[in-house]
Amino acid sequence: MNVESDKRTYMKKIIFVMLMLAGVASGAMASDRGKASTRDVISLVRNYNHHEGFEVISVGKLGIGLARMIAVANADEEEKAALDILRDINKVVVVSYDEAEKSRQDAFNLKMGKVLDGAEKIMEVKEEGESVNIYGTSVNGGESIDDLLIFIPESSTLVCILGSISAERIADLIEKANE
Repeated sequence: MNVESDKRTYMKKIIFVMLMLAGVASGAMASDRGKASTRDVISLVRNYNHHEGFEVISVGKLGIGLARMIAVANADEEEKAALDILRDINKVVVVSYDEAEKSRQDAFNLKMGKVLDGAEKIMEVKEEGESVNIYGTSVNGGESIDDLLIFIPESSTLVCILGSISAERIADLIEKANE
């Protein structure tokens, strides 16, 4: 197995997802009605993070910036462009609760479903019995996506990318990947 080849394949998958997000964002307009309250999501996570089986990893802007700087030092131009997308990200929160009791998993999924009800769903991908639900808020006529939430209830996973992802940076990344 070639690690460099696997790394490039993974980066191309990320680029593909970002392309999909850029395409969807460019056609969408911001709407307060469709916006999930980031505060409500984070509040729900805080309510559950002390329960056994819930693992919460939170990385702030400084941590993201340091990780980005370290990664950029060893990256080629395509990878640097991909890492540039992180520039306007303020926080990343990853929640894994697959080791929690089934009743707690179900309760969390139900409450998260209620928090996200009516939110702007950017995309839903169903594969092998799992639903990957991606939510966000397009702003400035689709120029960027704010507060991206990736919720995979069947895998007991939630990823919150708080901040802004520029559609222009995504387009630049796609252009460099196609060169």
